[in-house]
Amino acid sequence: MMKSMYTTQMSHGASAPCANAASSCAQAASMRSANIALILDAIIMASIIICGLNVRLSILAGSLLVLVLLVVLLVCENMNAPRMRKSA
Repeated sequence: MMKSMYTTQMSHGASAPCANAASSCAQAASMRSANIALILDAIIMASIIICGLNVRLSILAGSLLVLVLLVVLLVCENMNAPRMRKSA
């Protein structure tokens, strides 16, 4: 009797309903899609941050270039300016 119960359990032990293979496969697939969505979300957020930094960096570089140009023009103008004569 014990041997027949054991063989019956063993024969059904590997079937999909007994092992809950269908639910575990669906669960694994949903976890994979959730992981893929999380990775894609991280990539999109990183690209938005990088683009934002590039814009800010280009604005900063442009303003620094204008500032350096203004300083150079002021220095050149002061070098060519006539000096005041001393009054007697």
